[in-house]
Amino acid sequence: MKTAVALLALVAFAAAAQVADPFADRSISSTVVDVIEGIRDQMPCGFPSLGIPPLAPLKIKHQDVNIDTPALRLVGSVDNFRLNGLNDFDIAEMKVNAITSKVTFRFIFNNVNVDTLYDFSVMLKKFGFTINMVGAGPAKFAIKDMQIWGTMKYSLGVLSGKLKLKTLEVRTHIGDVESDIEGVLGEGVVNHKMNDILAEAVELAVNENEDMITETIEAVALPMVNEVLDEFKLTDLVGGIGGEGGEKVECVPTPED
Repeated sequence: MKTAVALLALVAFAAAAQVADPFADRSISSTVVDVIEGIRDQMPCGFPSLGIPPLAPLKIKHQDVNIDTPALRLVGSVDNFRLNGLNDFDIAEMKVNAITSKVTFRFIFNNVNVDTLYDFSVMLKKFGFTINMVGAGPAKFAIKDMQIWGTMKYSLGVLSGKLKLKTLEVRTHIGDVESDIEGVLGEGVVNHKMNDILAEAVELAVNENEDMITETIEAVALPMVNEVLDEFKLTDLVGGIGGEGGEKVECVPTPED
């Protein structure tokens, strides 16, 4: 969430800076692209001033999981969680209209993948009965050629220096999904088939429900982002991304174990 907030804030910052100089050689959109590419380069080191850890890869040593919905209950844990590829993206489109405060964007994430050790107990609730499934072991899961595009409108308070999102429309499409999760309903052919079913289900769930995902993001994410944005001034976020005084500090990732 903090990463999304910082990114949105910097988009507005770049736009505001260019509006002050309408005769600048470079367009607003190209300035925003440079800012986002700078964030991408910084991801392996994180953003310590904003309390954001390294994001490429994002590592979690241990995390308990407890999800209870009308359809299923999932209880267990993941260990040595590693999310790769958050910085493996291309900016296919970026247009900023400073007059209407509107941003149109399209990102292509080439290969976002997870590897972890898991231990889950899953209870499927359906038609008045339950189905218990237990799974444990190493897991790898990859989403390839994922496109995220849409528009957002923002406002920037001249006196308060705070950014607020007015609208946020995000659409997604997945090119391919790969699942290699061991221990799902045993081993061998059954486990392989369950991985095929899971990969197909995730792809269909995203690609066949774009409208629902868009509505959910606007209903859920928009107020959450604005709530976080209200806690910061734009200058604080810019300084946190760029380093002391907004100076760019070269990212030198810590060698992995």
